[in-house]
Amino acid sequence: MKTQMRFQKYLILAILIFAALSFVYALSFCGGTIAQYATLYDHVNKEEIVDGAKALFEASQKYNDILIWLAIAFILVVVLNYVMATNKRRNYYVTNYVSTGITVAYAIAFAVALAIILMNTYSLFIAIDTEVAAEELAYTSMELKYSTSTFILGYVVAGVSIVCAGLMIFNLVWKIKLMQGEKKLLEASPVHSEQVTAEEGV
Repeated sequence: MKTQMRFQKYLILAILIFAALSFVYALSFCGGTIAQYATLYDHVNKEEIVDGAKALFEASQKYNDILIWLAIAFILVVVLNYVMATNKRRNYYVTNYVSTGITVAYAIAFAVALAIILMNTYSLFIAIDTEVAAEELAYTSMELKYSTSTFILGYVVAGVSIVCAGLMIFNLVWKIKLMQGEKKLLEASPVHSEQVTAEEGV
């Protein structure tokens, strides 16, 4: 049981750290090449310098806000496990099952939402003509540094989120098996048998 309790303690801490890192990722979502492409749309004068720049700018801004709120919610969901003491209880109660279930469901939902956002943004990203964008940016003395690292990192974040959900399920199954094992040992112990006999005699 001690090994499992250490595992649940460090697991939930690791997921909390991951949720915080997902928030950092959300803040940087509009960086890199996406930010460069966004400069090709003058949102003040509503002037599109390169076809597709407006769509990418508006979508990336919208998705960036959504990701930030999703990451904040993720952090709060993980904190719920600390409120319910799921990270340190020897025996789980209803509140612990609830907090675990919410964490699993949210981690999966977060991964799916992030994957959808990445697919939609990437489709707008690749629709922009790289050569034309590079030429336009050259006028502003900016060199186009084409990179898809934002999307690759995003899929990594989504994948880790799914892993977190899987580990929470594994931890729950492990905990239930140990709790059942302890219950059987207690029922089979001589002290427990004597208590049951005494109660029946009364």
